[in-house]
Amino acid sequence: MTLKPYDPEMLDGLALRLLDLASAVREMANRCREYQIEDFALHDKKAGQWCGQMERWVRKSQAELEMKILEARAGRRAASASR
Repeated sequence: MTLKPYDPEMLDGLALRLLDLASAVREMANRCREYQIEDFALHDKKAGQWCGQMERWVRKSQAELEMKILEARAGRRAASASR
């Protein structure tokens, strides 16, 4: 696993990539409805596993970001207190 620093633009890029995938799957659902296809088969085991891993990864990343935010706030308070 590679730990890589992300700036807000890179986070947006990742979010848009995930949204594009979600949009494509929603479009598939809509097309199934449109053409009344009720039995479209998918190999979903890996996708389910990836989604579960992504959910855990996002929760962990959110917690790490909150720690960085707390550190940044503390640094700002310390800097303003020393002035």
